[in-house]
Amino acid sequence: MPPVFHFAPPSAALRGWVRQHQVIRLRFAGGAAVPVKPYWPRPAAALAFYLRDPEQVMLLPAALQRRKPRAAVIGQPTVATLRQGGLDFSVYQIEFEPGALHRLTGLPLDSLTDEWVDAEALFPPAFRQMVDRLAQQEAPDQLIAHAEAWLIPLVRAPRKPLAAADLVARQLLQGDGLGLDTLALAHGLDVRQLRRQFAARTGVSPKLFGRVARFDRLVRLANLAPQDRWLDLALEAGYHDHQHLARDFRDFTRMSPSEFRQLELQAPERQFGFRE
Repeated sequence: MPPVFHFAPPSAALRGWVRQHQVIRLRFAGGAAVPVKPYWPRPAAALAFYLRDPEQVMLLPAALQRRKPRAAVIGQPTVATLRQGGLDFSVYQIEFEPGALHRLTGLPLDSLTDEWVDAEALFPPAFRQMVDRLAQQEAPDQLIAHAEAWLIPLVRAPRKPLAAADLVARQLLQGDGLGLDTLALAHGLDVRQLRRQFAARTGVSPKLFGRVARFDRLVRLANLAPQDRWLDLALEAGYHDHQHLARDFRDFTRMSPSEFRQLELQAPERQFGFRE
C-alpha cells in the first residue's frame, strides 16, 4: 500500500470552523524501527483519530511516553514533542480555526494547553459509532465524508458566536504586525480583556500564539528550502534578527536550529519523500 499524504479544505458548511483535514497513512516493513517524529508546535487545536497502530508521545525534555487514545481532542501546543507510531500508522486530523473548538465544546482551551483528552469520553455516544465507522475506511475522502456528516449538524446547532479573540487570532496567523494595543482597540476591547478572552478560546496569550504561528512558518520554510540560511528563512517568516530565532527554538524545541534540523531530517515521512 503506498503512503498517503492527503490535505483538504473543509466543505462550505464548515468554513470558519475547520481550517483543513489531514490524512496520513504510513506502513513500515515488519521488524523495521519506526522513526521518531519531532513535532514542533503549530497554531491550532485539533481533533485527531489514530485508526490503526497507536501513537506514543514524549513531551520534551521529559522521557516519559504517553499513549494517545484512538480519538483525541488536542489543545494548543507550545512545546515540541517526539511522536512514534507503529508499523501501520494512520492519523486523520481535523484542524480547527482559532476559537472554533471552544465554540463547539464550550471547553476553556487554557485547560488543554499542551494536553489532550479522550474525545470518546467528551462527546455523546454517537461519536463512538462514528469513530468505529472511520476505522473501517481506507480512502481519505470517505474518512472526511463520515467526519463532516457528524460535525455539520453540531456547528448548525446554536453555538457561541465568533469573538474578538477569534478574529485577532486569524490576523496573527497571517503574520499581522500590528501591536496588541492596536488589535484590542480595533475590536472594542482593552488589552487585559483581549488576553483573558484569547486564553479561554485558544489556550494561550495573543503574543505566544503569534510566536507559535511565526515559528511554524519558519520550520515549514526551512523544510522546503534546507539549503537556505536560517537568518534568510527567519526574515521571510517574520523574524527581525537571529536572536529571536534562537530564542524560539530554545523555548519551543529545547534545541538549537541545527540540532532540530538534524532530527527533523530523520522524520518518518521523509522515508516516503514527503516534507511538511
